[in-house]
Amino acid sequence: MKNLRLICMLVAVALVAASSLALAADKAGDVVYLRGKAQIERKTAKLPAALKTALLESDNVVTKKRARVKMLFRDDSVLTLGENSRLIIKQYLYSPENKRAESVYELADGKLRAVVGNAGFKVTTPTAFAAARGTVFITWFDSSTNSTGVAVIEGSVSVGNADPAVAGLQVLNAGQMTLVPADQPPQPPAPFNPQAGTGTTAGGSDLSDVGGGDPPDLITPPGSHEGNALVQIIPTAPPLNQTPGGVTPVSLHLDFP
Repeated sequence: MKNLRLICMLVAVALVAASSLALAADKAGDVVYLRGKAQIERKTAKLPAALKTALLESDNVVTKKRARVKMLFRDDSVLTLGENSRLIIKQYLYSPENKRAESVYELADGKLRAVVGNAGFKVTTPTAFAAARGTVFITWFDSSTNSTGVAVIEGSVSVGNADPAVAGLQVLNAGQMTLVPADQPPQPPAPFNPQAGTGTTAGGSDLSDVGGGDPPDLITPPGSHEGNALVQIIPTAPPLNQTPGGVTPVSLHLDFP
């Protein structure tokens, strides 16, 4: 009887260890900052997000109103998800030997800031994709207009329509942004400058109050009226598609709590 109990205990310990190893092997990252309420949708389960919550491939990260989640992934990429947003970890392939990853995320709704290392990194939305390596950029999807915005803070990002049948690719460098409506190629780049102490945008907005040059965590798409957003992009000239061969100045209103 004692031997049977010992065997059962050893089997239980082995199962727990195997489960922990499987989780560690499949883990893509962790929640490292949480403001407000958010949840992790994992298969049929809905788990409340908390600090150190492990993130797995295929997880949906969903934020509520006035919430924000910062996630650190195994390749040292940092993603910050704004309020009322949904991010799907569609693919995460990681090599511990050289600490490199190939990852694909889907921003189904809302706002996302990405700080990407040397990993192959791609964000898709219902209307666009943004591919980058070693850069910092912001992506947002506005379901009311069915359009995607991408703004680059550091490095460069390749942007195209999510539909392969829609030809056209824009390569954005630091200080540029574009919009991608449904069934249309990315619009010509427009100025974007969220850095502190670097003067003004083409629209004349003073950016000296950003503070330390730290990129903003949230961004409000054009036409949005969210009062608590940290960044608002407000067109000050005719829409991009009405300015052939040029760029459209934009004003940035930066409001940090």
